[in-house]
Amino acid sequence: MTVAASLTEALRATVGVDHVLAGEGLTRYRLGATTPEAVVLPGDESEVSQVLRLAWEGGWAVVPWGGGAHQCVGYRPARYDLALDVRRLGRVLEHEPADMTATAQAGIRMTDLQTQLGRGGQFLPLDAALAGHASLGGILATRLTGTLRCRYGTARDLVLGVRVAHADGTITRAGAKVVKNATGYDVTKLYLGSHGTLGILLEATFRVYPRPAAEQAWWLRSTDLKAGQLLANRILGSSLVPNRVEFLDGSAAWACGCPERGPSLLVSISGIPEAIRAQADDLARLAGEFDVTPHEIHEPGHLWAALSDFPWVTEDPERGHLRTIWRGGVLSADCARAMEAIQTAIAQGGASCIAASVAQGALRGEVRADTVQELARSLTSAREALAALGGYLVVLDAPEAVRRSVDVWGPPPDGVSTMRRLKAEFDPKGILNPGRFVGGI
Repeated sequence: MTVAASLTEALRATVGVDHVLAGEGLTRYRLGATTPEAVVLPGDESEVSQVLRLAWEGGWAVVPWGGGAHQCVGYRPARYDLALDVRRLGRVLEHEPADMTATAQAGIRMTDLQTQLGRGGQFLPLDAALAGHASLGGILATRLTGTLRCRYGTARDLVLGVRVAHADGTITRAGAKVVKNATGYDVTKLYLGSHGTLGILLEATFRVYPRPAAEQAWWLRSTDLKAGQLLANRILGSSLVPNRVEFLDGSAAWACGCPERGPSLLVSISGIPEAIRAQADDLARLAGEFDVTPHEIHEPGHLWAALSDFPWVTEDPERGHLRTIWRGGVLSADCARAMEAIQTAIAQGGASCIAASVAQGALRGEVRADTVQELARSLTSAREALAALGGYLVVLDAPEAVRRSVDVWGPPPDGVSTMRRLKAEFDPKGILNPGRFVGGI
């Protein structure tokens, strides 16, 4: 089923001729082998509502589109008639520095959002990958996060409320615009990580934090993965208050720009200079118990940017020309075991490159191989290795041939039936990102 000419005309009547794209030139919106029949760029929530009402009445499948940076995540859509691009909804609507809250539209690029918050001396500690291209709505819909989660948490900890357009065009708000919220059900969290299958995010209200007066970073080279894990555990269990505790295997350390290739910890601490100096001394004493010397990283911005973008952006042609990137999770104390298990599992046909946000046991990495068959086998072996530790692996991006042989989401979770019921309740016609999420939801 395609978007009929009559619908295209109706879209143009709703948002203007200049804001509907049809025919040639839509390759930017291609997902797999499918290109939409039309792209619509509404300018406000009323236009979003009207567009969705048209799609609802016509049964047209709609894919929400922000920056497009993470559209590779998930299954390819089962149907794809219309791309709804929210780039024109790209403003900061409110910023209350005294209340430490802000509200922004979903189409704003993360870098633009941080720039505007920075004028008030504050920031949103969501340092997800590809921030220069990714939109706020895309980051929240995929619930991707970055290295600062060690101190500040994830989107579920930072977002106070959202405004959402539903499949039939109804606009609702969930949550609140204040930090204290006494509602009985936290519906907001349903939308975070739902991949646009329950509604299209229009705006979000979130807590912001003061930009630190100073920050210091260190690179700690470990003798092996097990020793690095023990040191990370010690840091996290101490009185230190780090922003980041990132644990990298040797390949990831080299890919992200560490001084040497080997298991490494990257630690940062922020605050007032006096407090940082005191914690730096404590870190040195603690690391000394493991015969490790913390090396201060001067001007670490480039390193943090590379680490935030890893594994989305990494180049190492020596490890095979085909690659897939993934994220996964294990218990915090099992990060080293997980890295070792993956390395062993894929040693015959592929190569790995892995980093972990240790405090949450959040893994991310890439697998490379020389053939599609070897890449698929290696990816499956890596998933099985994590499953043996009680963990999981989700494929973020992979060649189409690999997608056909490896389930990108992996085995459906126990709660998939509840997820299906929610989808049926929120989108009974199945027009929003159909088939993209776990279990083909």
